Amino acid sequence: MNRHSSTAGAEQVPRLSARELAYDSIRSGILNGDFPPGGYVEEAVACELTGVSRSPVREALNRLAAEGYVDLHRRRGAMVRAMSPAELRDLHEVRLMVETQAVIKICRERREVPDRLTALCDAHEATPATDHLSCLENNRQFHQAIVEAAGNTVLATVYEGLQAPLSRLAMLSLRKGFGKTEAIEHEHRALVAALSEHDEARALEIVHEHLSLMPQLARVLPG
Repeated sequence: MNRHSSTAGAEQVPRLSARELAYDSIRSGILNGDFPPGGYVEEAVACELTGVSRSPVREALNRLAAEGYVDLHRRRGAMVRAMSPAELRDLHEVRLMVETQAVIKICRERREVPDRLTALCDAHEATPATDHLSCLENNRQFHQAIVEAAGNTVLATVYEGLQAPLSRLAMLSLRKGFGKTEAIEHEHRALVAALSEHDEARALEIVHEHLSLMPQLARVLPG
C-alpha cells in the first residue's frame, strides 16, 4: 500500500521550513502590532512565538532587515523600524511615480490586462474587513500585478522594494478602519475597467484618487 494513500485525493499543503515559519510569524507580528515600531524583537520571544530554534529566527530577522521591517543593532537585537510623516510623504511620491508610469505604459502600449485582477477584486470584496492580513495580501497582489503588467522589470523590482513600508501603512489604515471600504473596492474595479479600455486619462485619475489616502495617514504617525 502506498504510504500516502490515506491522503490520496486531498489537497497537499506544502509545509513551511523553520526559516519560512519564523519569517511569516515575525512579519505578521510586526504588521499586527505585536512588535510595535521602536520596540525590539527579542530572539527568545520570537523562538517561543514561532516554535523554532534561534538559528532560523536569526535568518528570518536578517531577511526582515534586508526588506526594511527591522534594523539590526549589535548586542541589542532587531528593532522594528518606525516611519515618520516625512518618510511617508517620500514613499507616497515614489509609489505614485511607479504606479503612474505603469498605467501610462499599459495604456499607451495597449498591453493586456491580467485576468487575475478581476479575481483579486472578487477576493478582496469577499474577505471580511477584520481579516487584516488577507486584505493586505490581496491588495498587495493587486497593485503588484498592475506594475508587472507594464512589462518593465526594473519598475517591478523598484515597486517590490517598497513592500515593507507599504505593507505596514496598509495594516495601519486597516486597523484605523479606512483601509477596506466600498470606495476602495469601487476604485479597484474602475481601474481594471479603465486599463482594459486603455483609457489613460481615466486610469491616471483613479490612481491619484486611490493613493490620496496615504498622506492622510501622516496624522497618526509619531513625529
